[in-house]
Formats: sequence, C-alpha cells, structure tokens
Amino acid sequence: MAAELSLEALREEIDKIDEVIVRLLDRRARCAYAIGRIKKEMGANIYEPQREAAVMEHIKQVNAMLGGPLDEGAIARLYERIMDEARRIQRIEAKLEPEPPEQPDDLIERE
Repeated sequence: MAAELSLEALREEIDKIDEVIVRLLDRRARCAYAIGRIKKEMGANIYEPQREAAVMEHIKQVNAMLGGPLDEGAIARLYERIMDEARRIQRIEAKLEPEPPEQPDDLIERE
C-alpha cells in the first residue's frame, strides 16, 4: 500500500485514521466514565490490577495476530497511557458529589 501512494495521499490516510482513533478513544473514555460511576456506587476501587492485566494480555494477543510494525512493548506502552487516562476519568467521576439543594432558610441566613 505505502509504495503506491504519494506522501500527500499517505498523510490524508493518516488524518482519516486519526479521526477514527479519536472517535474510538472518545467511546472508550465514555465507557470508563460510566464504569467510574458504577464503581463509586459499588464502593469498588478504581485501580484493578487484574483487569488491567487482562486488558494488556488481550491487546498483546490482538497485536501479535496482526503482525504489524508495533511490537509488544510499543502496544503495551500505548495502552498503559490509555488506561492511565481511563483511571483519571474514573477518579474524576468518583469524586463528583451532587450538590445538596439550597433550602430557603440557607438563603435567608446568608443575607
């Protein structure tokens, strides 16, 4: 593929792929946000090393099947960062507490 395409065509292809990647990362982040909400309700820990190990094993298997230019270390580094951001999103969600509604008495006392 690369040999037949010009530099500009390859860059256009990368731009299209990047858009798909960003959309997929957005979907993944939205799932992580929802998981953070569920974990908060369950009182579960944000960091789950067993789950992260399972995700890493899975993505390494998929990457190996593709046989592309990203080696195991490269795909692991990329996913470590993705999972770091997912935990950050979950922590943000876990800290969000609904604000109690203001009572009329509260408003009077402040005046």
